[in-house]
Amino acid sequence: MTSRSSSGPTVGIVGVGYMGIATGLAFARRGRRVFAYDVNPRVRAALRSGHSPYREDGLEPLLQTEIRRGRFNVVDGADELANQAQCIFLCLPTPSGRGGRVDLAPLRAGIRELGSTLRSVRGYRLVVVKSTVVPGTTQTVVEPLLRRATGKGPDRLGIAANPEFLSEGRMVRDALRPERIVVGVTDAESLRRFAAAYRGFDAPILKLSPSGAELVKYASNAFLALKVSFANELSHWTENLGGNIDEVVAAVGADPRIGRAFLRAGPGFGGSCFDKDLRAFLGRAESLGIRFRSAETALAINREQTDHSFGLIREAAGALRRKSVAVLGLAFKAGTDDVRESRAFPIVERLLGAGARVRVHDPVALRNFRREWLRRPGFSGGQVAFCPSIAGALRGTNLAVIQADWPDYLDWPLRWTRSMRVPLVVDLRRALSPSVIERARLKVVALGVGPAKGNPLPARAATRARRRR
Repeated sequence: MTSRSSSGPTVGIVGVGYMGIATGLAFARRGRRVFAYDVNPRVRAALRSGHSPYREDGLEPLLQTEIRRGRFNVVDGADELANQAQCIFLCLPTPSGRGGRVDLAPLRAGIRELGSTLRSVRGYRLVVVKSTVVPGTTQTVVEPLLRRATGKGPDRLGIAANPEFLSEGRMVRDALRPERIVVGVTDAESLRRFAAAYRGFDAPILKLSPSGAELVKYASNAFLALKVSFANELSHWTENLGGNIDEVVAAVGADPRIGRAFLRAGPGFGGSCFDKDLRAFLGRAESLGIRFRSAETALAINREQTDHSFGLIREAAGALRRKSVAVLGLAFKAGTDDVRESRAFPIVERLLGAGARVRVHDPVALRNFRREWLRRPGFSGGQVAFCPSIAGALRGTNLAVIQADWPDYLDWPLRWTRSMRVPLVVDLRRALSPSVIERARLKVVALGVGPAKGNPLPARAATRARRRR
């Protein structure tokens, strides 16, 4: 199908994961004709049929719309993409390798495959690194590989770095309406063609060197992880002194120099970015002889916050041996099916280690959690009951733990309470409102909420957890 309306250069997306599909669809919505290629044939087949392999609000309807308009096209090889696309974005995974350093194997493989096809392509092409890579990678790894594979110099092949700043759960909104577009380039022609690809996006283009652009990505994630960690540490104060962490950080964040975003206490951060990127950032810092203490501290606080969360559970339930516990919410946060680095994993492991019988539920991430759980060493699937319904997960339990605050859990009906052996909830996200708690006749221990604000138990979990470590 041909495009009914197109403007600007054609765009190629190599690697159609979470970031690649959101990026490609944003370009399609802005009138670009997009050609997307993923090495996984099942991903290509799903996309062609209008089905997103990833759970993101608004993603599948946007995919179906842009396929119907002929602006989002899935191709079966890098050769077709290289011939069709003038501006090619590398959206390949960069997972953690040994010692937390970035594993560039998928990126290198994609560059070699693309480069061999670009060798015979006539005309100028711009290749943009959108994958998250440590500062220096575009110029010291990507560019030499591409130059060798293509045989093309700067007059026929431009290279740029363009980090992404997408939040899972709101990737579509972030991709369509970015707050800033960061690019690292070294020549005017690459910048001109890059700007043409982004024409129509209402956001400033901030030009840096390639290593500077790469540094912006890691610095942004490190700072946001620090804000989360700061809120998590403050939650220990409100638990012990009385009060509610949400009220405190709302007042702190009202200062425009600080801002409210990411000041939200919970069981610790997870997902595909913060933990992985902080470790990679620290590895790169070490190679440069730099001590990056703030990233070290954020990782340490995150580990301790998971310990603290389990301390709240143990404080509320007492001895856990042979008790039945439901863990509700398995994604690393509500709004996504991504379970990477979810705090549900260590919490479930700790519960099993204490002798509890564990049931788990998530409205969209249950399958992903089960798959990853069965891959973890030392734990068998028989130790955890994977429950497709909330009612089934809660029936006969001594305790429920809210790990991710899905809307499905917020309007807690009285029948759920009555089905539990003990009507006790440890709310690690402060998801349940006081009116729901009263109506559902629950006893709730909430992370970051002190006794004066309704927690029925003394807030001594943090102190006791530290003493046990």
